[in-house]
Amino acid sequence: MFDHFIMRAVAVSLIVLSLTACTVTKNVAIQMPPAANVSIYDGKVVSETFINKVGKENPKIIDLYFETGGKRYFIKFLDGSVSRNEMVQYLGKNVRIQGNVKYGLWDTDNPNDQSRVGNYVVIQKIVE
Repeated sequence: MFDHFIMRAVAVSLIVLSLTACTVTKNVAIQMPPAANVSIYDGKVVSETFINKVGKENPKIIDLYFETGGKRYFIKFLDGSVSRNEMVQYLGKNVRIQGNVKYGLWDTDNPNDQSRVGNYVVIQKIVE
């Protein structure tokens, strides 16, 4: 009978210890990634001939970039609200946009597909 009591006490102690070990993180702050900041940018839309991974130019493919603050950002149309045709109208011109700068895949949103990687801008709208 006494052995049964000790075994129960040990079992209860182990359960209590495991539960307290699981709840240790309840007081730890979990840091979430920052929300994407949408800002207003003044800059210029420029074009560049596509160059493949072996360094060969393809004059049939023209990429658009947004230059602002001395930096050039690829314009990723997949994630934005402004179309390529809308931005082509501003080629070589200064324009004010609302959007955000990100880092990641340029040509796709699928990490399993081949893509160029780097800083890019997602344009939500052209500010008149």
